[in-house]
Amino acid sequence: MSTLTSSAGLSFTQLVFSDLERYRPDRPANWPRVLIQCIGHPGMVASIILRAQQKAHQAGRTRLAFVLRSVGMYLLSADFVPGMDVGPGLLMPHPNGIVIGNGLRVGANVTFGGGITAGVKQPDAPPEDGFPEICDGAIVLANAVLAGPVRIGNYAQVGANTVVLSDVADNAVVFGVPAKKVATRKAIIPGSYEEIAPAP
Repeated sequence: MSTLTSSAGLSFTQLVFSDLERYRPDRPANWPRVLIQCIGHPGMVASIILRAQQKAHQAGRTRLAFVLRSVGMYLLSADFVPGMDVGPGLLMPHPNGIVIGNGLRVGANVTFGGGITAGVKQPDAPPEDGFPEICDGAIVLANAVLAGPVRIGNYAQVGANTVVLSDVADNAVVFGVPAKKVATRKAIIPGSYEEIAPAP
């Protein structure tokens, strides 16, 4: 059964450090390492902005959360709409063009490629119509679109330029418009390499 680890109970520092560990799992996390990582990896800058915005929104500081949204857009062309819940260990190696809606739920150790969009299916539909859920260990590659209340299972992989309109099973690799299963991915430890077997 799919699991979706929340950010509940984790501090800003814990969330930022969990994101840093996706880049350097072999070293202890601390603020000097975060700052060094920011020099060469815009994804770390994106993580700091997203985490600050996330904690501001959870604390009821909505205006600050929307200011941080603008900061993300100006610096990285990444649009993180306040209100989403993103679990620990988010990796965004290419944050430019990422657009995530305010009702998005993301689990632990998820990877986002550049230019992905995850939000409601219809822009004029009420928010309760549903946002995507991305479960633990999933990978969503460049320019993928997740539309509406779809669920991306544990360790699933969504291929580049794929449009997902329905649920993706655990460990499935999907590709195409609309998404179609093309392979199976092993559940792996974040940061390691995995085998991908063709779909039966």
